Amino acid sequence: MSGFETRFQRLEIKFLIDEPTADVVRQQLEPYCQIDPHSFDHPRRDDGHIGYTISSLYLDTPSLAFHRAKERGDANRLKLRVRTYSKTSRATFEVKRRHSDVIDKARIIVDRDRVESCAYGLLDGLDVNDQMESFLNDLGVLVAVSGGFPTLTVKYDREAYASVVDDYARVTFDRRIRAVRTEDWDLAPAEDDCWCRFDDHWCTHHVTDPIVMEIKCRKTVPLWLVDLIKRNNLSRCSFSKYSIGINLTGMQLGHREAYSRSSKVMR
Repeated sequence: MSGFETRFQRLEIKFLIDEPTADVVRQQLEPYCQIDPHSFDHPRRDDGHIGYTISSLYLDTPSLAFHRAKERGDANRLKLRVRTYSKTSRATFEVKRRHSDVIDKARIIVDRDRVESCAYGLLDGLDVNDQMESFLNDLGVLVAVSGGFPTLTVKYDREAYASVVDDYARVTFDRRIRAVRTEDWDLAPAEDDCWCRFDDHWCTHHVTDPIVMEIKCRKTVPLWLVDLIKRNNLSRCSFSKYSIGINLTGMQLGHREAYSRSSKVMR
């Protein structure tokens, strides 16, 4: 197995916008950003947008402790997920910690057929360096102590732009968000009627299905992005695809889930 492991901190700021606003913002991004190069590895979508589909398999405890922490609004929270970008891509295992507004993320790329064994700290036969082995050992302990196991898969289509004037800044637009409950390690569940589509549950003033726009940057938001937010009168929102997905799929299954702090825009 070959791969890489990174650790970095960043801000993540989310907004709900409509398609007309996305068109305006996209034009305003042109002097500062270019389309994420990975987008060109995927065909243009039926709606005309360039982008790619992200699939995230989330792990949680039997009592959904990570989800409950989001519901309570805990300042320090944890997410464990496995992300893929196509049905054949390798898998990115991520440990995502939030400390107030700052995100601390560590991730490693693994072969799809080794995701489960890596999660449980079973590294026999893996070709890893010391840094990767340390990360995977820590991951195995974290999963074992928390009792984490596959809980929810979330998929969405992403249109992404990367800054060409900053060390690091990204603007993304996420559409067609959908989720399904799971209890296994299948990284490519079939697209069938069991998926819960967020577009069926929006309850907003927008004339089109909302888009989740997200700004990702270092600890200080670039001035051109501050100006973009002000010019378009954008209002920051709390929006967790995972927690909203847990609530919506719970209602779909007939569970009496608590209403999500981050899903005020949903029914």
